[in-house]
Amino acid sequence: MRRLISLILVLFVLVVLTACGEKAKDHSETSKVSEEFQIRMDPLPFKNVLESLRHVSKELAKQTPTEAYRVSENIYEQSFAIGVISADAVMAISSKDESKLKGYTEVLNDYSKNIGLKDEILTMADDIQVVLSDNNDNKWDKLEELIVKYQNQVEIALYESSMLDQFTLMQLGGWSEGLYRISSVYLENWDEKGAKIINQKGIINALIHNMAYIESQKIKEAKYYSLATEGYAKIKEIIYSVEDDQFYTKEDVEHVNKITGEIINSLKE
Repeated sequence: MRRLISLILVLFVLVVLTACGEKAKDHSETSKVSEEFQIRMDPLPFKNVLESLRHVSKELAKQTPTEAYRVSENIYEQSFAIGVISADAVMAISSKDESKLKGYTEVLNDYSKNIGLKDEILTMADDIQVVLSDNNDNKWDKLEELIVKYQNQVEIALYESSMLDQFTLMQLGGWSEGLYRISSVYLENWDEKGAKIINQKGIINALIHNMAYIESQKIKEAKYYSLATEGYAKIKEIIYSVEDDQFYTKEDVEHVNKITGEIINSLKE
């Protein structure tokens, strides 16, 4: 489970992959940070969530889709997709599902190249495939080590970049997928105490905050953006609707599941 908690952190590493984008510097396809300094918040790490999911970790692993999430060639949509695929990849690692993870990382690497990551970051992404081909029993430990190293490099790249709209979309993709899969687990295995895991106020507030800073008109005109802004406002209402000593209803969790599912499916090819 500790490995799972560590691996889940890659979701937020990959959520900021565009930080060093070269193709993303095309003014026609990206938005620059305005002269007024913008503060983008990091949602809380999944560690806070996964510590409460020990008893359903197997069920969560079963939620991983058979094929990788795919979108159009639009760099914004692919930034969102990297967040989604990262969440799925972490769940595949937790269940040691080589077949699914291989498919996820292939698409993840393609999208990373498309949005313009630097070669040294791409090389580290390629290393995941190399480690997967190992036959020794320690390869999952190696994957964990690789992800930690990868995280450090991406953090450096983040400070060198001002492509924060893509950063926000990756967060949105990763957490939409995470909430969707987690809520799906509890809808299939109802447990009112366990379902309180959706009560992630810091995460929701950070996402709503960051979406408000998005500058690109192309993003703002997209269907997924309106679904996300309206949807997360509703999710926030649901999350804040109960006191700490109260429980969410199954209908509450169904609403969260429906909203996040609609956001994800609005981009899916």
